[in-house]
Amino acid sequence: MPEFVEVPFGVPSGVVGVRVDVFLAGRLRGYSRSTVQRMIADSRVWLRSRPAKPSMRVSQGESVVVRFPWRDDPPSRHARLEVLYEDADILAVDKPGDILSHPTDKTVKASVTWILANQLPGFKPFLIHRLDRETSGVLLFGRSARAARRLSGQFEAREVRKEYWAVVRGAVGFARKTVDRPLGRGGHAIRVRQAVSSAGQTARTDFSAVSVGPEASLVRAVPKTGRLHQIRVHLAWLGHPVVGDKLYIDEGEAYLKAWRGVMAAEDLARLGSCRQMLHARSLEFRHPSTGGRVRVAAPVPDDFMACLEAFGLAAPP
Repeated sequence: MPEFVEVPFGVPSGVVGVRVDVFLAGRLRGYSRSTVQRMIADSRVWLRSRPAKPSMRVSQGESVVVRFPWRDDPPSRHARLEVLYEDADILAVDKPGDILSHPTDKTVKASVTWILANQLPGFKPFLIHRLDRETSGVLLFGRSARAARRLSGQFEAREVRKEYWAVVRGAVGFARKTVDRPLGRGGHAIRVRQAVSSAGQTARTDFSAVSVGPEASLVRAVPKTGRLHQIRVHLAWLGHPVVGDKLYIDEGEAYLKAWRGVMAAEDLARLGSCRQMLHARSLEFRHPSTGGRVRVAAPVPDDFMACLEAFGLAAPP
């Protein structure tokens, strides 16, 4: 078995002179800068074919390789992933709502990049963006460092149109609404939990109601920025957290129970779903070679459809 699983992160166009620890802390969700610095000290971050130092600075066109420790953890129940779009530069897959986008220090096999490495031998995945473990939908990869750099640059410049669907608690009282509220940690005891905070980073999401019922609603979300948990936090701030969201329903008690492995049937009943009902419906971007517009859409998963039916909500065609 390998000692490490390597995941490359392309440096997008326009990013020049940023310290490698700062760059990775912004790319690896849930990893603080101090955590990244410890990884660098352990020679688990490579830049320019050698172990990186915190003071090294990245430039566009490069790839920063992170070595996640190999763990012989249980395999995912997904042996293969549905390919939504593929050409010489791009691969887009349909990510299920129960696996990670890439390995972490705790999980290897239940990740998209690991599954793709076995599904497509020889494929070197350049991950362009991430989806939370329990978020399903379109996940985009570059097939080369050049394509990854150009695609990542579009995400950094906020040129990619991202559309999500969310089943939320309660009957929303708006047809359309824009939430323009900064996000940050907010000092919560659960470190990964974010909050609307005046000291946070600018964050904006456009929402529209698709189907409204007495107990739940289907909402379309178009984020204009890409902050950690942005859609989930903005919806919770509106008083309509995503159904099944262990972290943002109430004070995150369900998240702690799930982490400790003590979730009970009554906890799941209160959440309304085994996972958060957030689906990355589509991405629209410029092709890295031709410049033409590309739109990739992911079908609505069965558990999402079952949740809509349970609440009497209608999905658009």
